[in-house]
Amino acid sequence: MSQAPDRKADSDNFMQYGQDDSIYTLSDELRSYLAILKAAVQSKMEYRGSFVAYIFTLIGFYGAQVSVIALMLNRFKQMGGWQPGEVAFLYSLLLLCNGMVSAIFSGMTEFSELVREGTFDRVMLRPLSELGQILAMKFEPGGVAHLILGIAALAVADTMIDLDWTFLKGVFLLTSIAGGVFILAGIRIIIASVSFFAIKNQGLQHLLVFSAREFLMYPVHIYSFPVRLLLTFFFPIAFVNFYPAHYFLEKEGQTLFHPSLAYMSFPIGLVVLLASLVFWRFGVNRYSSTGS
Repeated sequence: MSQAPDRKADSDNFMQYGQDDSIYTLSDELRSYLAILKAAVQSKMEYRGSFVAYIFTLIGFYGAQVSVIALMLNRFKQMGGWQPGEVAFLYSLLLLCNGMVSAIFSGMTEFSELVREGTFDRVMLRPLSELGQILAMKFEPGGVAHLILGIAALAVADTMIDLDWTFLKGVFLLTSIAGGVFILAGIRIIIASVSFFAIKNQGLQHLLVFSAREFLMYPVHIYSFPVRLLLTFFFPIAFVNFYPAHYFLEKEGQTLFHPSLAYMSFPIGLVVLLASLVFWRFGVNRYSSTGS
């Protein structure tokens, strides 16, 4: 019987890089991250049955969400003045942003366990960014399925509403998706950073990462004024898909607090991400080992 590969050894190989040099170069760091990332992907792919089951579960989950939206649109024909194709476009933006976040930042949802088990102590001993290590260690290949579904949803929405694509719209689509990714990733980093002070943060994870995302399945303006205010200025997830969708769909400004908000996804995303990194560094600097 062949012996299973030692994933821990693979993930720790990066410690060998740069040991012979007094200066730890950027090339050494890159190879270190790639070694950790390779070990993470290989570890996930070892259990192929589980991976395939995850993909089918994911498809079933999104299929159920689409079915609910389709039933509501079939019953009411529109949703707050938005036609089925426009709601499909809104949903496709959410899938595209969530796909990237699920692949790259999945480690943030599991971070409290790393703190509780003391694994983060080992992370801090390595000459690499703690956040970079966590992202590489917990990279989720299944997140690619989110992206594929998001691209498929965008193609379907495009056939339903026949968007007039231009080079400028293509660039704005990429920057809007980047802004949405920054927002969702920043929220995950902030909640993960709470673990430095409270260790367990599962309640916040379910409320602010998973449950709050349900608001983005529908046009935000169908909610009450306090909810719209919350999702725009205090917990700005409406910038993930609702506000940038106005630009592509050429929606009138009556559903916005201000027409300029349709262009603010990327700037808001940068602010949220930078704020999350500041809070992360604040937590790391005040972290004390949990012991064992």
